[in-house]
Amino acid sequence: MPSTDEALCGGHITLLFSIDKSARLKRGQGSRGVGFTVQHGVHVSGTLHTLVEKMPLNTMAGVEPDLRNEALGHEASSVTITDMHGQAMEDPTLYLDYIEACHDATLLRDHERLEVHVTLQCPTSQGFGMSAAGLVALGRLIHSLTGRGHPLQYLKIAHRIEREHGSGLGDVLGISVGGVELRRQPGAPGWPGEAVSFAVEAPVLLVWDAHEERHTSTYIDDPTWQTAITAAGEQGVKVLAKGAWDASRWTELLEQSRAFADVSGMLTEAVRARVYHAALEAVQDAGLQALVAVRLCMLGSSVAILPRRLHQPADEHDLLRLAEHIQERGLSTLLTAIADISPR
Repeated sequence: MPSTDEALCGGHITLLFSIDKSARLKRGQGSRGVGFTVQHGVHVSGTLHTLVEKMPLNTMAGVEPDLRNEALGHEASSVTITDMHGQAMEDPTLYLDYIEACHDATLLRDHERLEVHVTLQCPTSQGFGMSAAGLVALGRLIHSLTGRGHPLQYLKIAHRIEREHGSGLGDVLGISVGGVELRRQPGAPGWPGEAVSFAVEAPVLLVWDAHEERHTSTYIDDPTWQTAITAAGEQGVKVLAKGAWDASRWTELLEQSRAFADVSGMLTEAVRARVYHAALEAVQDAGLQALVAVRLCMLGSSVAILPRRLHQPADEHDLLRLAEHIQERGLSTLLTAIADISPR
């Protein structure tokens, strides 16, 4: 009887970061920086099919004989993807590569096949960490269906697949701790990556230009952008890494993320600047400038509207009213919240 389950992983937003691709192995590549996870992300549902004709024969004296049909390889899994508007997306390669990596790691057996459906709750290529969230959610699903391996093992595979696709540096590491995180060392979760986080209960309004997308590789593979981003990011991390990492650092986080946007040159791009300034104008029109701050999401054509003070966040009614002002300017919005820290 096939086993069926589902899993969810919230997205991840980076506010400032540096780039480190110097390591030969993908597990050592990544970024230092600061960001936070959100409640909206990627939902996956799936069924694990066992192919009886490919199952190993019963073992004898601890020896596992050849497969019944002596077949090599494994049956192909299938993945379908639906975006946040209910439209089918065509390229499942990212997820199929992850499934293949799980076969290589024997977390899936040759006589097992997955049938997976992925539903995105946020747009892609807007700095909301959808590829990382999708891979982490798929790993949680496979772990739940099979009971094999350790959750950290699935996170490490997700980080490697992200790097192979050039779609992320620190998103998986940030997701691995949840909440509001400081990524102290680049790389895969557990080792060599290192991150700490604290919990915050606060609504967040995400804003983006649906007609403009920015793929991470556009920046991290460009030498000029890489130099500018890393210099600005390292300066921010240097300040924020001093002392304990807790909610008392929120104001500094906002200050350093604003400085990063300027020094890195992110605000010099016309499309990103338009989204940023349109959001600022909408905040002023709504009379919320004392309660919220607008910060760029790296690396999309997007911003996150965050509380200026954690003890005095804008309520959801105010943010929904603000969303109307923003939508009038031709931009898209999503009301979400900072997600909880992940279980250690």
